[in-house]
Amino acid sequence: MSIPTAAPTNQHDQPHDVPFSRVARNVGWMAGARGFTGILSIFYLAVAARTLGLREFGNFALILSFGQLVATLVQFQSVKGVIRFGAMHLSDNRPDRLPRLYGYMTTLELLGIVIGSGLAFACMPLVAPLYQWTEHQQLLASIFAVALLFGTGGTPVGILRLYGRFDLISYTEGVGPIIRLVGVSIAWWVGAGIGTFLAIWALAVIAQTAAQWIASIVALHIRLEFGKRAIRTTLAENHKLWRFMVLTNVSNSVTAVWTELGTLAVGAVAGPVQAGGFRIAQRIAKAIGNPVELVTRALFPEFAKLVAQNAFRKLGRMLIRITAVATALAAVTVAILALGGQWIIGLIAGPQYEFAYIPMLLLSVATAIDLASFALDPYHIAQGRAGRILRIRLVAAGGYLIVLALLLPRFGASGAAIAGIAASIILFVQLGISSWQILRDKAGRGSAQDFQ
Repeated sequence: MSIPTAAPTNQHDQPHDVPFSRVARNVGWMAGARGFTGILSIFYLAVAARTLGLREFGNFALILSFGQLVATLVQFQSVKGVIRFGAMHLSDNRPDRLPRLYGYMTTLELLGIVIGSGLAFACMPLVAPLYQWTEHQQLLASIFAVALLFGTGGTPVGILRLYGRFDLISYTEGVGPIIRLVGVSIAWWVGAGIGTFLAIWALAVIAQTAAQWIASIVALHIRLEFGKRAIRTTLAENHKLWRFMVLTNVSNSVTAVWTELGTLAVGAVAGPVQAGGFRIAQRIAKAIGNPVELVTRALFPEFAKLVAQNAFRKLGRMLIRITAVATALAAVTVAILALGGQWIIGLIAGPQYEFAYIPMLLLSVATAIDLASFALDPYHIAQGRAGRILRIRLVAAGGYLIVLALLLPRFGASGAAIAGIAASIILFVQLGISSWQILRDKAGRGSAQDFQ
């Protein structure tokens, strides 16, 4: 059976321009979507904070973080798997292998849903006492976590990125924010509680994933192959695929230590009000990194293609140029939040959340450090260095936990933010040293394409 996606025929599927041009075009598509979703995210965060009040919003933030932590722990990085191994198959002119690869990734995602659902309910007796959750809140947290699992599928996004359909990614990524916008507006109008806001969040995530599947199926006419035979064939056709998927999953789970765990730790030690403020500070600090995050998403497919072509010198030059620009942008982001951060918090959540200014400023420093090194992670993953990334993140997570344990009891949310800075510094230093080593090792391996 022929596969329509096997031989891309349009400008989106197989561009012939240079990598920087492709990255620029793809970033242009995603910039519109990110700007749109960024504005909406500020709006519905503000509505939730003002509608629920300090304590209730704090509990909302804790349940949200719990659900996202569970999803992150069990979610396989199918996006990275599709792009890395799919790029190799396209480079080798073997598109017949793609349906099996897609089916394998989807199977892993379904497995993650089953494991995550059991985890969400099994760990509740241990988690609930930390936050004094009622039985109703425990049930809400467990159901919300399970619902999020159905919206974490990354296979369709990986397929769209593989063929450069960032236009469709931009359109589908607008589905979730629109649903949240409409939903929280209604929730504010009727004075709804935590349960309604959680339902809106879950529905938005699931609808967005469904839209991405529809887009990949309709636009690229993909098909998936399932079954034991397909799994065995996929593992034979993709060398070290299982190892890659496990390592990227564990690495992503480790990253959750200083993203979602921070809010949960603050809530356990300082209470839900501080947790709500920390969540707001974290979201604002992360918002300044969204433009760079979309560049990362556009970079990874290009890195994977250059690795498949053995164009290591071109890859090295691309990495150095992008890192230099990102470092300059990082300094600007900190200055912006230092000058206008308190006003931003007051505008979003109200003057009652002004205590979150210092944590937000500290978290912006951590985000700036992450921005300076944003290209180093996809650079490693594209070259199959998932094991090295995992070791680096484990060291950073260990440093985070140590600093968190020392400072959180004394400084509360600010202590958690300082722990985030420590983790980012450790991560940046290790990634920088490792990238330099890889560039040195690959220096003499550039292909003829590097000089064309």
